[in-house]
Amino acid sequence: MENAVALVMAGGRGQRFWPLSTEARPKQFLDLEKSGRTLLQSTVDRVAPLVGGAERVMVGTGERYVDLVREQLPELPPENLLVEPVGRDSGPAIALAALQIQARFGNAVMSVFASDHRVEDVPGFQRVLTTAMEVATRERGLVTIGIQPTRPATGYGYLERGAQVPGGYALSRFVEKPTRQRAEQFLHDGGYYWNAGMFVWTIDSILEAFAAHAPEILVPLRSSFAMDSVERDFAALPKISIDYAVMEKASNAFLVEGAFGWDDIGDWRALERLLPKQNDTVQTVFGVHAGHDVSGNIVYTDGADDVLVAFGVENLVIVKRGDTVLIFPKDRVSDIKTLLEDERLQQLTP
Repeated sequence: MENAVALVMAGGRGQRFWPLSTEARPKQFLDLEKSGRTLLQSTVDRVAPLVGGAERVMVGTGERYVDLVREQLPELPPENLLVEPVGRDSGPAIALAALQIQARFGNAVMSVFASDHRVEDVPGFQRVLTTAMEVATRERGLVTIGIQPTRPATGYGYLERGAQVPGGYALSRFVEKPTRQRAEQFLHDGGYYWNAGMFVWTIDSILEAFAAHAPEILVPLRSSFAMDSVERDFAALPKISIDYAVMEKASNAFLVEGAFGWDDIGDWRALERLLPKQNDTVQTVFGVHAGHDVSGNIVYTDGADDVLVAFGVENLVIVKRGDTVLIFPKDRVSDIKTLLEDERLQQLTP
């Protein structure tokens, strides 16, 4: 599509993948699958053809990760690196990026992607995004990609489709992370999709939406952008996601369904879905594992010569990164963020 621009968000800290993912090098900068490309690089590889090449891909990140982005994406023009002065969630970040894109490319078709997701069917992904760009342009609307659910996941928000339009549907409503019972009902009923956080819109449409639904973001941001004082003023903006700031309030939101092998690789349990099992009992990602009387464990080491031995345990995640070892039950994976608040860990790990 002519005059299309992609924004790849690469500022997250990836805490739920600690200790492999650290604040110094979050998961988007890691090659989790040992494919030869990091998650960030793979994301740019699949979105660049949609917009005409890397020169039309913008990467938003924090000051701390500028060098990592430049190291991993040497093809990215320096002016395409958008540095957030401070993290304020996706709402202000997308508004700032939209103003920057408008200044350079006018009323471009803007698509937004996370940098730490996995896509199995890249040609299918590109076809879906091409359709989303067409819908966004024709309807002058805000388009989100709805992933066809494959299980009653409770860690995702859901999207309910409304009336059909060419290429997609009107978006009826957002549903926050449901209980398992409710998620099972969604799968039974049909018409519900996972909210993958992928968006497409024209610059005019998203800025109009910010003006209507989140002026507390756009008004001061426009002023500071015009006065070249964003670095000074950005921290005063509210911390809010694009879903809460705009998408849930918009009457011109649309959904295009996607089925292209998507996974957000949100935490260690994702590896069970992505990687082959060893003897149908233990997930082994990398390194050598010797287990006896074990079942349902996820084992990961970043050392090619490491040997991890497990005996008489089940449903654990066993991770070794350098000199750090973490062992925890799979059903406690969501508690890792709380664990990282321990000051002793902050002092002992890089």
